[in-house]
Amino acid sequence: MESHWEQVKQIFKEKLSASAYQLWIEPLQMSLSPEGEILLDCPNPFFLKWVENHYLAAIRREFQALGGDEPEVRLRLLKNERRVEPAAPCRQHVLPNFARPEGFSRLLNQHFTFERFVVGASNRLAFQASRALASDDTLYSRTLFLSAPSGLGKSHLSQAVGNYIQANFRRQGILYLTAEDFANEMVAALRQGTMPQFKEKFRRQCDTLLLEGVHFLSGKDKIQTELCYTLDFLADQNKKLVFTSPYLPAEIPQLRQELVSRFSAGVITPIEPPDFATRVQILSRKASDRQVRVPQEVLEHLATYLTQDVRQMVSALDNLLLKAATLKVPIDLELADQVLQDFQVARQRLRIEDIQQLTCRVYQVSLTELLGKSRRKKVVKARNLTIYLCRTYLQKNIRELARAFRRTHSTVLHSLECIERDRKTSPAFAAELAFLEEKLQTSPQWQQCVRSAGHPHPSG
Repeated sequence: MESHWEQVKQIFKEKLSASAYQLWIEPLQMSLSPEGEILLDCPNPFFLKWVENHYLAAIRREFQALGGDEPEVRLRLLKNERRVEPAAPCRQHVLPNFARPEGFSRLLNQHFTFERFVVGASNRLAFQASRALASDDTLYSRTLFLSAPSGLGKSHLSQAVGNYIQANFRRQGILYLTAEDFANEMVAALRQGTMPQFKEKFRRQCDTLLLEGVHFLSGKDKIQTELCYTLDFLADQNKKLVFTSPYLPAEIPQLRQELVSRFSAGVITPIEPPDFATRVQILSRKASDRQVRVPQEVLEHLATYLTQDVRQMVSALDNLLLKAATLKVPIDLELADQVLQDFQVARQRLRIEDIQQLTCRVYQVSLTELLGKSRRKKVVKARNLTIYLCRTYLQKNIRELARAFRRTHSTVLHSLECIERDRKTSPAFAAELAFLEEKLQTSPQWQQCVRSAGHPHPSG
């Protein structure tokens, strides 16, 4: 088994950056318990928790690939030899028993409150609408649809509504679940012949429905039909409805028009990535929660390059703090740069604006023309190429590109398709694209990416 552990370590050494491997895998010490379990000793509780959350499942998979059977791999603290059981795998919330409303609060993350939500320009409307709905403010509809990419706070606000109502209107029944939960419960009720109880639970015992991830219902016609009936009943009873999804209602494929209409019946509040000031504030709040002082210049440095996902920002901050504690080094810009390299975000030093300026210079068009409505052949070509380069080199999604270029989603998709077609069918166009890419890769911004993060090629 010792040889298996050395093989597992070698696999991680090849997969991870050198600093990540040395920090999180190399210090682990393997031994066997009398029962034959694989024990991995960790130097401190912070180290153990990080490995448990980020690497334990992968370590188990690698041991299984080497040994055939799924092994028992456990973490424990090195100091006192006390075994620490790994956390139970995450499961979807089960439906609460409304006969005991006081127990339901355990289903909501108690940290997800309005007081702990950092408000900025990108999420202010969503915050105000959620707070108004929770507090019975009649200014807003009693239906709210929160739309945002993963990690921008839609689940936080959804559960903040539930926590607020639980704290201030304790007699109200709150049902918090995912669309997948709803589907699973309905399938189980159909199989067990308990549909009357299922309908009673959702239509009679619920004053506020918090339904996450409604895009999961795509293509599930029978479940969509039942949900329509449920939402009609709750709306007629003036109940509160909160839905979340990475997509707007009309963007969800294979969703019945009746359900699109019900999701769109109230306030729809997209949440955008936080601006710089909000990112700094989020990082500052999280550092304060952890009772650690982080220099302002370090917070601003992280906020400059971690621009999209709040979860990634928080994870990077935790990585920074754990590196500083484990390596016993100060929290400074040098350490922050190491974290950015581990998270492979240094390429974000190259911005959409940099690529736009490059193509404008090469094709001698203005930024106003590039972002405007001009259909001149030269402008269209420059616009399409810029969109393609942003997609390829910055890994921007369609929504981000549409916003940055002031286009619809379908227009962006058409631009990408045109470039893919032309570069395959026209050698002259392929050479033109190669020239533009060479210009990009010799730009100061791209060279900075290469030096900082070791990413000499696009991954798209």
